[in-house]
Amino acid sequence: MYLSDGGSLTGLTNPQTVLDKLKRSRAQTDWQTHTGAVSGRLLDTRLKAIITNAANTSGSPRAKWNSRTERFEITTGGGQAVTEFLFDEALRNTEYGTDTTRRVGRVKYNGNTRGWVWGGAGASSSIAYQNPGNTGGDGTTDLFDPDEVVPVTPPPDSGGDGGGGPVDGGGGSGGGSPPAPVRLPLPNITPAGGTYTYSAFPTSITVSPNGAPGGTTSQLRFQKNGGGWEPYLGVPIFVLPSDVVVAKNFTLNTATYTDSSSKNARFYRLVSGFTGTSTGTWGNATGGSGLLTETANGVDNSTFKHGNTKLDLGNGEFLDAGTENVLSFTRKPFDTIIPNTWFPLGGLVMLNGTTFYNSEADGVTLSINLNLSDPVQAGVVHVNLGLISTENTSDRTASADIVELRNPSTDFTVQIEGVTYRLELGWTTLDPGAGVPRGNQFLVYEGSSANAELRARFVSDR
Repeated sequence: MYLSDGGSLTGLTNPQTVLDKLKRSRAQTDWQTHTGAVSGRLLDTRLKAIITNAANTSGSPRAKWNSRTERFEITTGGGQAVTEFLFDEALRNTEYGTDTTRRVGRVKYNGNTRGWVWGGAGASSSIAYQNPGNTGGDGTTDLFDPDEVVPVTPPPDSGGDGGGGPVDGGGGSGGGSPPAPVRLPLPNITPAGGTYTYSAFPTSITVSPNGAPGGTTSQLRFQKNGGGWEPYLGVPIFVLPSDVVVAKNFTLNTATYTDSSSKNARFYRLVSGFTGTSTGTWGNATGGSGLLTETANGVDNSTFKHGNTKLDLGNGEFLDAGTENVLSFTRKPFDTIIPNTWFPLGGLVMLNGTTFYNSEADGVTLSINLNLSDPVQAGVVHVNLGLISTENTSDRTASADIVELRNPSTDFTVQIEGVTYRLELGWTTLDPGAGVPRGNQFLVYEGSSANAELRARFVSDR
């Protein structure tokens, strides 16, 4: 469907890149003139590919992307392929942009009136008609009247008593039922209701009858925020964020037309940006019976250490491995962050140490005191982290300890002008050689000090 609709996957070799391309939609400016089957995205934004570079030891098949045939193919061999396709909730509100390569199937309107479609987008709407072969004849004065009532064909004669005599027309009605009234067309509101960026928010809108006859036949009216109906006189309607405008064509000739349906439009405006700072505090650590922790909470930087590094050799002697597990959060102020856009909330250094006796933590909460100066609001973001320690083997990835975001969609929200923004979190590695993100998890290689970025975004519900 994507390729037949004009899309292109040429040159794409990574399976995840292919999926992300299919998550893009056509540019909105193309929607009105697009005649194909698909204008929106073809895949759920949450779809993620787990890619491995070697065949599964169990022999189970994988999905390999063939860039030549532009298809996923089943394979049990080696090389890069997809072991699993899954839904990653952290990608739910990710915006993948628009696809400007999908140009097939567009048509052109006949000028600026946006009436009947005449031809291709690249073709001229001016058509050279041939001269008629015969210009003779008297013509007709019985011109077509679009408002004329359609004549009703009388029902066929029932045949009477079969005697073949003339039908007695006395007392008959002499015709059929009149045609049923036609519903008036739905009006248009321009621009349409929806959510707009701060700079693009419309201060006024216009309404059109969308072909309703007007005059003594119908009247275009509107209502704003549940008020009374007013006739629309062509003057732009002033709107504020959260305003609701309803438009409707009302009939003035009930024998011919009925009222149209109501056209509803609600307008939301996103904030211009978020500005603020934060302070992190570690606490609420959980773990086994030998849990050993140490915290040092400051304004700019806070550190959490866990695990016993000393191995009891007996006779009062201990072997100290010298390196416990460490999590260190450093805050980062942010300025004019556009809604639904990722930004660094803070840096996180994660050290995978060596500990004994089930003394490491399996969970801890990073409480971030978030202070917004624009818009003014304060609150606490509870970041619940799961800490998964693994046994050390020759497999570097399998031996990596894991720091897991258990609540990537946090409980911190901001409500402004009818729009609710929820803070969401994610990972970005700053040192791929020491650790890498995998969905909501961050893998820290054994003996490494991974430098990561705890990123965030304010996701709008409109």
